[in-house]
Amino acid sequence: MSNIFVRSYRKAVVINQLQFARSVGKRLDEHREVVERIEASTQLFSDAPWHASHMATQDDYLMRIYHLVHDCWPDDLRQIQINGEVVRARPLVLGECCLPEYK
Repeated sequence: MSNIFVRSYRKAVVINQLQFARSVGKRLDEHREVVERIEASTQLFSDAPWHASHMATQDDYLMRIYHLVHDCWPDDLRQIQINGEVVRARPLVLGECCLPEYK
């Protein structure tokens, strides 16, 4: 077995494992929905802004996993064609994505 085949196989296994309990896109979308509800229903992010920072880091983490699985970003219009999912936009309270590979 070649190293390329082994790496490709490992990546396929990891991607399959990341797609449990619905899809990565669904988990990212639900995370963003919760952030929107917290912002609309509470003063948490204004009273304790570090919570918004923590949620932003979580969003970045889920975006990275999304990219690993789908080879595009959730805000890339191609992603709808690739997997048929629509992921809501990143809530403004989270600020810009801080992943160095995201441009």
